[in-house]
Amino acid sequence: MSVEKMTLLNIVGKAEDAENVLKDIVTNVEVNLIPAIHQIESNNFTFDVTNENIDKIIDMNYAGSYKKESLSDDLRNKSEAIKRIFDIKDNELNIKIDTLFAKEDILKEFDNIIGEIHDTNEKINTLKKELEHLEGYYSNIFRELKNFSISLSDLRSMEYFEFKVGILSKEGRQKVKKNYENILGIFLHTGSSQEGEVYIVMYPKEMNIEMTRILRSLGFKEIPIPEEYSGTPGEISERIDIKRNSILAEIAENEKIEDKIKSKYTDRVKELLAHANMILKMEDIQENLAFSKKYFYLSAWIAESDRDKLTSLLKKYDGIVAVFKKDEISNAPTKLKNNWLFKPFEMLVKMYGTPSYNELDPTPFLSLSYMFLFGMMFGDLGQGFVILLAGLLVGKKSKTFGGLLTRLGASSMVFGTLYGAVFGFETIIPALLIRPFENINTMLLIAIGVGVTLLIISYILGIINAFKRKDVEEAIFGNKGIAGFVLFIDLLLLVGGMMLGLNIMPMPVGIAIAVLTLLSIIFKMPLANLVEKKRPLHHEEISGYYIEGVFSLLETFLSMLSGTVSFIRVGAFALTHVGLFIAFETIGEMIGSAAGNAVVLIIGNLLILGLEGLIVFIQGLRLQYYELFSRYYKGDGKAFEPVKLEY
Repeated sequence: MSVEKMTLLNIVGKAEDAENVLKDIVTNVEVNLIPAIHQIESNNFTFDVTNENIDKIIDMNYAGSYKKESLSDDLRNKSEAIKRIFDIKDNELNIKIDTLFAKEDILKEFDNIIGEIHDTNEKINTLKKELEHLEGYYSNIFRELKNFSISLSDLRSMEYFEFKVGILSKEGRQKVKKNYENILGIFLHTGSSQEGEVYIVMYPKEMNIEMTRILRSLGFKEIPIPEEYSGTPGEISERIDIKRNSILAEIAENEKIEDKIKSKYTDRVKELLAHANMILKMEDIQENLAFSKKYFYLSAWIAESDRDKLTSLLKKYDGIVAVFKKDEISNAPTKLKNNWLFKPFEMLVKMYGTPSYNELDPTPFLSLSYMFLFGMMFGDLGQGFVILLAGLLVGKKSKTFGGLLTRLGASSMVFGTLYGAVFGFETIIPALLIRPFENINTMLLIAIGVGVTLLIISYILGIINAFKRKDVEEAIFGNKGIAGFVLFIDLLLLVGGMMLGLNIMPMPVGIAIAVLTLLSIIFKMPLANLVEKKRPLHHEEISGYYIEGVFSLLETFLSMLSGTVSFIRVGAFALTHVGLFIAFETIGEMIGSAAGNAVVLIIGNLLILGLEGLIVFIQGLRLQYYELFSRYYKGDGKAFEPVKLEY
């Protein structure tokens, strides 16, 4: 339940071992590779100077970035072509690989297979395009023109008139109707198509230029009819149908030939593709390595817990050097380590941001507080059970989100038992703790109490994080550090005492503490520099700093007030949950029949589960992000991204 301890790994080995070393590492240990050439250029790639390492150190002066082989692009392109021809998806290539085939051998086999199937495949594609052209264009158009009995040859042979066949949109047809008397042409509506209405337009040849302009303004989409089509549209349509059937027969014949070739090579093609994918993936990964004349150089972040496993893994390679550096972890990536209960809530943490390496993992606190808040707002044994079942079903597709739902459902069931609520009914089981609707003021006070407790924990976590960052200014004197925490407790005691009529703290003492904490917040920069013995005391323009500091006090007060009051919504939603069901129960009783009442109650429960459940989910998340995270969590780290070789 923390951030995994990391160490920086530098490896130097023989260049010819690079591929095998890398494959062993990424298939057995989680590593976050970083460009080795950057480490070398910034003098961060260091190892012990010994007689055995002298040659490696000298050769490092010639280190450069990894360069892919010229055959790589050819292999990638042919792999994609083979996948397309054989219709093979990447998830079909889960084949265990021990020793990779040579790139040249794979390409040679690809060429042989492509050569055997290419002509047939191309012929099928050409025929399908021709068929698509017939079915989607001329066939539909001529089918709509079948009642037009004039031969196209006769139309083409007209001495004084031109004709065009095309489609008009709805707007175009309306323009024609409004201006028909002004157009020197005839518009004959012959049918409809998916794109619009089909027209034959005839006009004098002398008006060709004018009509072209008019038709363009009408949005007329001309359908060019090749000279090969002659006779009436009905006759042409029949000839197209004959040609269509001929093409279909030819496609079927060629597909049989193609299927025979595919059945012959499919298993071998999948094996070749698996090896090609692995080679290409390995080359992509190797781009993080650097190479000199004799050696390769690898840099990566690795969990401290995997150190011994990696060391054991590298023992079989002669002359390899592995150096672990724990002292350079300021920029280390973050790898979260949580148990089964908290693991799904990492998704909510990462939605806000990844923790920094030197920052506390907020997942455990978020998990417990979020489950508590959701259950308190949506406490119902029956509806919680439905959410839990939904989580189990969703978990088959999404383990993380399914796990989140099951935990929230379980929390809802626990609070439903405490409230004595089952699908909204409060008469089935007794309340073990409280019935919210019968104790409204108590629920609201409990909600505020819960909020104050969570805010106090948030302040403590924020102080710890500030000290971990070695930020003395914020840890001690900041409005979210010790000074802000003391001010928050001080105001709670003063205001709470006044509201309860108790003298918890003498007013003069409370005011004195408030003044001192406010002054420390205003003067936090010079005070921190005094404590750390830094000079100058101010690192920015003094007047601007103090003006900003005074205004920040208002923000501090508002944040403390709004943060505390915001938790009233937890109690309010617990009351709303009961109130909504009472409303549906009342509507059901008004119907007057048992069946109608049952239907209303079922619909009511579904709406409460769907709509209110979503609202409570969002409100709980809002309290986490805006009221709690803002006090202790920055989330500006970078995630640990292990390299994976997918088989």
